[in-house]
Amino acid sequence: MYQLSRLLHDYHRDLYSHLEEHEIGPSLYAAPWFLTVFASQFPLGFVARVFDMIFLQGSEVIFKVALSLLGSHKPLILQHENLETIVDFIKNTLPNLGLVQMEKTINQVFEMDISKQLQAYEVEYHVLQEELIDSSPLSDNQRMDKLEKTNSSLRKQNLDLLEQLQVANSRIQSLEATVEKLLTSESKLKQAALALELERSALLQMVERLQGQAMESGCGQPQVTGD
Repeated sequence: MYQLSRLLHDYHRDLYSHLEEHEIGPSLYAAPWFLTVFASQFPLGFVARVFDMIFLQGSEVIFKVALSLLGSHKPLILQHENLETIVDFIKNTLPNLGLVQMEKTINQVFEMDISKQLQAYEVEYHVLQEELIDSSPLSDNQRMDKLEKTNSSLRKQNLDLLEQLQVANSRIQSLEATVEKLLTSESKLKQAALALELERSALLQMVERLQGQAMESGCGQPQVTGD
């Protein structure tokens, strides 16, 4: 919910301010979306498309879909001026997507890239939580547990980053091999083109010689005259 709130703040500041003004946090409307992957309120066809995208891109699709839905309905949400009507609109009216709106949402999801922001907001959230914990006295055991959890989280992040780096290096090597193959192919094609050009030049010269010989033969034949 914190990550969704931060995304809304960054992408749709006016909508974020409108919801904050009426004390409407993401948990009031987005909790069912996240818990059921939109299946509790949205058309089955749309939910199936969301699952396809999750299998393709991962769980961040849920954030993208939520952000796209809120953004595309922003003008209508801003028209409502109290908590009850805003929440009612988001929960009951917004999920009734037409085919055009459904396709628009899917296309926006594919164009959106929020992975770095989600990671940053996750770190922010943990920092805020730690500050809240630090504001209250902790026993030695609690501090030890906290340090162990932090250490475990950092190790996991390091492993994830290492895995991403390995995937990136593998892709770079693959691209380099592809470029090398293309350069080799280009060189062969240039050589073949040069050979064809030389062959064409030789054939033209041969045609010119044959034409010259034909003209000489025609001029050298004796003329027959009548008595």
